Amino acid sequence: MNDSEIHSGYEFEDGMFSRMRSWVDVAPWIRLGRVCRILASPSNVGLVFLGVILTVMVLGWGLGVFAQRARLTPLMTDMQQLAGLVIGQSVLKSLFAVGFLVLLWTPIVQFVCRSGASLTAGMTLPDNRSSGQIVRTRCWWSYLVPIVPWLCLLTFALLLFLVRIPSLLVNVPLLSILSGGCIGLLAIPAGVLGFGALFAIPLGLAAMVNEPDPDPIDSLSRGYEYLFRRPLSVVWYGLVSGVLIYLSGYLLGGVCAMALLVVGLIGGVGGADPRLIASAATVVGWLLTAWQLTFAFGLLGGVYLLLRRDAGGQEVEDLWLPPQPATKPLPSLPKQAFDS
Repeated sequence: MNDSEIHSGYEFEDGMFSRMRSWVDVAPWIRLGRVCRILASPSNVGLVFLGVILTVMVLGWGLGVFAQRARLTPLMTDMQQLAGLVIGQSVLKSLFAVGFLVLLWTPIVQFVCRSGASLTAGMTLPDNRSSGQIVRTRCWWSYLVPIVPWLCLLTFALLLFLVRIPSLLVNVPLLSILSGGCIGLLAIPAGVLGFGALFAIPLGLAAMVNEPDPDPIDSLSRGYEYLFRRPLSVVWYGLVSGVLIYLSGYLLGGVCAMALLVVGLIGGVGGADPRLIASAATVVGWLLTAWQLTFAFGLLGGVYLLLRRDAGGQEVEDLWLPPQPATKPLPSLPKQAFDS
């Protein structure tokens, strides 16, 4: 045996550091810090702010006014008020509210999510025209993402109701006990489907704008797969995102607090005008909510890429880009131009 055929062993650097390029390879969640740049994007923040205003106008969403310290309280309070508004109404009004929210916010979430995914992948903010074209061409298929899981859950509920029919027709305690046991067992898949939809729907919306093939069923299956195959990763990335949003609330809250101070000074000149101050403060509160929602939607795109990496091994930097339009060649010069 020649010396060249004898294995000389692995070098320490080759074994451990050969594929390690930076800190993001050790702690991939550090990439989510890049999404902070989306807070300085007028197009993304402005689009979400427009969505907040339209929601206020159509649903009468009573948004809280930011005051005192900068916390997530305005955003959390607004979400609770919106949930109470939807649940506390009649069935028709609730369906209208949910349908309006899905119709309005699905393209907004996807537009901002695409920007967040680009920043997480180490790219610059995508061109607004490019992101708008992606969202526009895939919007109608994307509406199926939040609808399909709840239709399946409704089908489960109808099947469970069929199991209950015998106990309704015959008043026998033993039959009720047996029917209840069957319903309890059969309700577990429905619970898995419904709980998973809370995570699969946003991840599916992210998949629709970040993958080359806009398939709503495949996008939903990705969301369910990432949740149940990597539950600890989902929890960890959710905690990291929550901390980032919480910290950004303090920073943005300082900006809004100073803005409210300026509003109070201006509104007090020449006699206090409570209506003017209240109106200006409400707009500031809406803008703070829009900022935080923009950050949350952008982080959704980053979390999707990280979960895709953990579940399938596809690198975060491997982000699908739409094909660029072919550039027209330069016109050829006539022969006379080359004659001296």
